[in-house]
Amino acid sequence: MKKITAAVLMLVVLSLGIAQEKKGSAKTDAKASHVMSGYLVDKMCGSNMAKLDLAKASERGMKHTKECALEDACKATGYGILMKGKYFKFDAKGDKLAEEYLNKTTKASNILVDVACTMEGMNLNVESIKDAKSTVKKSGEKTN
Repeated sequence: MKKITAAVLMLVVLSLGIAQEKKGSAKTDAKASHVMSGYLVDKMCGSNMAKLDLAKASERGMKHTKECALEDACKATGYGILMKGKYFKFDAKGDKLAEEYLNKTTKASNILVDVACTMEGMNLNVESIKDAKSTVKKSGEKTN
C-alpha cells in the first residue's frame, strides 16, 4: 500500500512540474517575435486615423506621406503602424528604425511595411522594419 501511495504522490508531483513547464513556455510564446504589416505613420496622424471606420482609416493610411511623417511636430510624437484600422505604437528603438527607414525609402506615400516585433498591449517592441512583401487592395485587405 505504501508503494502505491508513493507512486501516486510521485505522479502528482511530476504532473505539477509538467504543468508549470507548459505554463512557463506559454508565457514565452506570448512574447515571441512575429511580423505585423501595416502603414508606417507617425503617432499624431495614426492615432487620429484609428478613430475612423476601417475603410477610411485604411485609405488615409495609404495616402499618408513620408513628408508628413518626417515633419518635426509629427516626428516628435514617434511612429507606429496602422493595421486593420488600429494604431500600434513603436518603442524607442522602433521610432529610431522608422525614422531611418523613412529617410531611406523612395516611397512618397503608401508606406506599407513589415515589422518584426513583440507585442505588449497596443505597443510594439520593434526588431526590424522592411518593405512589405504583400500589397493592399483599396478595401484594406492584404494580398500576396
